[in-house]
Amino acid sequence: MQTGASKGNTILLVDDEEHLRVTVSDFLTFQGYIVELARSGEEALETLESMTPDLIILDISMPGIGGMGFLQRLSRSAGASPPVLVLTARANLQSFFDGLDVAGFVSKPCEKGVLLAQIQHILGNNAPARETAVAGGVVHVLLGEDDPHMFEVLERLFTRHSHTVTRAENGPGVLEAAATVGADVVVLKQYLTKLNGSAVATLLRTMPSTKALPIVLYDFVGAGVIPTSSSPGAKAPVDRYVEAMEPSGVLEAVEQVLGIV
Repeated sequence: MQTGASKGNTILLVDDEEHLRVTVSDFLTFQGYIVELARSGEEALETLESMTPDLIILDISMPGIGGMGFLQRLSRSAGASPPVLVLTARANLQSFFDGLDVAGFVSKPCEKGVLLAQIQHILGNNAPARETAVAGGVVHVLLGEDDPHMFEVLERLFTRHSHTVTRAENGPGVLEAAATVGADVVVLKQYLTKLNGSAVATLLRTMPSTKALPIVLYDFVGAGVIPTSSSPGAKAPVDRYVEAMEPSGVLEAVEQVLGIV
């Protein structure tokens, strides 16, 4: 039984690993997608001369021009290009987004459920009903917080206001979850493990699947400290940057951004 609403979309899967090509292709075909295969960036470029897929799933680490070379050539091609979902290791995340238009990424080894959720989100096959949820005052918060104690404090606070919370423990985790969990708002700690909140916000704004998500960036300051505009967070591309003395300041900023009274 198929679990995804594919609408007959065509996907070009580009990967030099035969086992991955076979298993992912079989899985996506079962979900109702039409899958074309390419073993390299060069082969993928040749394939695009004769067909235009709805989505490209691209491995970065391949011989020849590799995934990066393919993306660079795709960006220089005339006309609109299909969205690209990148398969990659988290450790190399930042470099993949530098000046390149990608719709999202999935970490390797690839979990089929995560991959399917990303595909559905990018292609609009399974878009969450965010407007209804926010209009009712109940939102799904994706919270980037690496301190377990502070996460529990904030989670209790949001839950008391009838909001649901998904936690991401570090910067790359926020990026991975943002395009898959159907959050209504991303709430980020400024000084976050592996990738600071301001950098995460910048990357979220580059991805078509997440660029419209409201983002609140926060930092906790001690009592009596006067907030300044010199913090890196103050210059981040977010809807609200807040230097809070109490966790309630984060909740207040989120509800103000979403227009919840």
